[in-house]
Amino acid sequence: MSCNKKITNDILFDCTATGVSGIDNGTAVLINVTDIDLAATTVSGATISDLVLNAGSTGYKLEWYKQLASATSTFAPDAEAVDGFQHAFIGRMTAPTAESAERANELKNGRFIVVIETSFKGAGNADAFKVYGYETGLELSELTNSTAENAANLLFTLSTREGSYEQYPYAVFSETDYATSKAAFETLFAVA
Repeated sequence: MSCNKKITNDILFDCTATGVSGIDNGTAVLINVTDIDLAATTVSGATISDLVLNAGSTGYKLEWYKQLASATSTFAPDAEAVDGFQHAFIGRMTAPTAESAERANELKNGRFIVVIETSFKGAGNADAFKVYGYETGLELSELTNSTAENAANLLFTLSTREGSYEQYPYAVFSETDYATSKAAFETLFAVA
């Protein structure tokens, strides 16, 4: 891997493309890292133009209401290794059911990437979909449940594993155009 130690372009203020916070439609797609076909997936820099899953695999939808989920990136300098970014996705399961307990157990044992549609879309909607954990995956780092708080929801955080780093603060999934990207997202990137 070649390390770029120089900035290569201007960082300008664009009043037509200022940031907007939030995740659109209260939906994320969680994909098991082992279900991604890395050889067929197309990545260039921070852009994933074709996210391909192994045959018979699918992503899994996580839904919520209001603005009760979020994704974050944090720069993590490291004195002994390559610097990078750590990702976190904070979500919730809204019903304290046996089904939620089973999903919590699966989250505890897995490694995932998370794809969301952000409220910020960018020019031509090319920056609408953000991907967290593509390079190293996200693992369950926290899960809480309280009968006295948060309507008894199960709150959880999927994070970059300690000591691991992502090269970018997020990846952008943009396949051909917004409509094509949206269709892939809505069909959970499933492969027949």
